[in-house]
Amino acid sequence: MIVGAGSAGCVLARRLSENPADQVTLCEAGPATFAAAESNSFYDLLSQPERSFRDLVAARVSGTMPARYPVGRGLGGSSAINAMVATPGGPYLTEHLIPMEYATTGERGAVDRALLAAAPDAEPVRLTRRAGVRVDAATAYLKAVLTRPNLTIRGFSEVERVVMVGDRCVGVRLDTGEELAADQVVLSAGALHSPVVLLRSGITTPGIGEGLKDHVSAPITLALHPDARSDPSALALTTLLQRDHGHILPMNHLGREANSLGLLMGALMVVHSQGRVRADPDSLRPIAEFNMLSDPRDLSGLAEVVQSILAILRTEAFGQILTEAYIDEFGTPASELDSYEAICAWLPDHVGEYAHAACSNRMGVVVDDACRVFGYQGLRVCDASVFADLPAVNTHIPTVMLAEQMAGIWKKEHADA
Repeated sequence: MIVGAGSAGCVLARRLSENPADQVTLCEAGPATFAAAESNSFYDLLSQPERSFRDLVAARVSGTMPARYPVGRGLGGSSAINAMVATPGGPYLTEHLIPMEYATTGERGAVDRALLAAAPDAEPVRLTRRAGVRVDAATAYLKAVLTRPNLTIRGFSEVERVVMVGDRCVGVRLDTGEELAADQVVLSAGALHSPVVLLRSGITTPGIGEGLKDHVSAPITLALHPDARSDPSALALTTLLQRDHGHILPMNHLGREANSLGLLMGALMVVHSQGRVRADPDSLRPIAEFNMLSDPRDLSGLAEVVQSILAILRTEAFGQILTEAYIDEFGTPASELDSYEAICAWLPDHVGEYAHAACSNRMGVVVDDACRVFGYQGLRVCDASVFADLPAVNTHIPTVMLAEQMAGIWKKEHADA
């Protein structure tokens, strides 16, 4: 039984069903359908109500009100609605089925082109596409194996808890009350939902839900000249600037409702602040508190990224495409951030996420190196929640590689048993 059809769950469903003697069931909280790929813009996919958890919120900075946090729903999970940026990271790469390609020169928007002109170290970024069409985890891993008789995919089957007999997991219970038996259960519901399923199930392994991380970001909104505006169905970004531990991500438009606007988003890719995930007794949704910027190293690191953005905005390349740059929804000009101290004072109220939640069921703390939950039998977790630390890259490809590794380990365990 695999819970969640995101970046990890799709991999596991394919790999573990390769043995026809094993019966594999994949339970997905959203629809058991593939996301539409007609539009290149992830904003179009985010706007589809069934493709994300509309009621999922999270507090970014301690003491601030929770706001919507984007997490994918349906086959492919977040890989079906993300910006397609593919950054595998590190020299130790695992083979996987996710294709990666660069956008064509003609697909670059005005903000892409300005960043490439303003920053010689900016580069085109690979996207999870093939021949110009998005390929999410479900498309890559499930489409070719849907007819396997030993693979069952259940949509709109949200798991409320795992079913335990003593210290052994024997199945799952859905939010409808239906129980499904299994001799092995793998939670791949993501770093926000997987710990909540464990907590709601009475699993008492220390550390569940602790250590939550995300890459912390800060946006500068760009008001674009009319001739610099993009088609809102076009790619939102095709380039990336990576400096030290920071990303500067250009957005050519902000969707159909805001194609007159662009964005330079700064992000810190090595973060130290940790939050936690708790179970809500009245809801299946997690109580997520990221506690961003609680470590002063993250505040200073992100402030330095913002300083780089402000310097880039002063270049001729951006002067040619902008009418103004803003730091909030009230139209406050970016020129107000005229000192390092001003940036540090501004950040806590304007910090955002990269939607890379991870580390809430850490390996070595909650699970062992084969992703088995300490203290229990027949229960595993395999998704970004088990990362011992947040990788300094986008989490989609690392999560796919984790699932490929775990599937290989588990199949060998099974063969040796």
